Amino acid sequence: MEQKPIGLIGAMKIEVDAILAALENTRQETHGGMAFTQGVLSGVEVVVAQCSPGKVNAALCAQAMIDHYSPRLVLNLGVAGGIGENVHIGDVVIATACVEYDFDTSALDQWPAGQLTLPGYEEPMRFLPCGQTLAHILSRAAEGLYGRAHLGIVATGDKFVADPHFGDYLQKEFGALACEMEGGAIAHACLVNKIPCAVLRTISDNAHDSETVDFVTFAKSSAEKAQQLLRAVLPQL
Repeated sequence: MEQKPIGLIGAMKIEVDAILAALENTRQETHGGMAFTQGVLSGVEVVVAQCSPGKVNAALCAQAMIDHYSPRLVLNLGVAGGIGENVHIGDVVIATACVEYDFDTSALDQWPAGQLTLPGYEEPMRFLPCGQTLAHILSRAAEGLYGRAHLGIVATGDKFVADPHFGDYLQKEFGALACEMEGGAIAHACLVNKIPCAVLRTISDNAHDSETVDFVTFAKSSAEKAQQLLRAVLPQL
């Protein structure tokens, strides 16, 4: 029986180009205005898509991928802002769970920020779990390539976080190690569809870190590292 593919989603073109360049036996289709490229990487069938930034784009992409390609798991890769003094530029954060920090109905129902209801789930949920076995496999592989890999909460919202005080809030309120704009939405879609999900983010900036980088150069380098990581780890998944 043919094995289902692994889905790979990045928000920006620069985050998926290195992966696309390494694929063999490629074929491409368009769904919802987004290109989905099927191919083989390290002997494993994959489908790759660029969703564009933001939670709605990410959820649309994940659902289209699930509907049209039935992936056995979905990986979201890209860059993120680091949170806390121990998460440095160049580190990688792999989500044990995601939280949609800008979902807030507390004025209506007194639920804490981030707590939401999901179709098919009776109980409300604040932290959207990612595949734990998957996260640990990625973490072990990433440590050899990136140097430092952190497992923890990734905070997702439709906002580019540049304010260190807001980063401190995300750490205090949610225990977040990184913040970005897509992972939680992809985890949300995967959870509803009961498909394992992983979110892997390379840290491009941190208000607590005095080091700075050129974002475009860093994002390209991070994408190339992600490709190397995938080549090593895909046969284990």
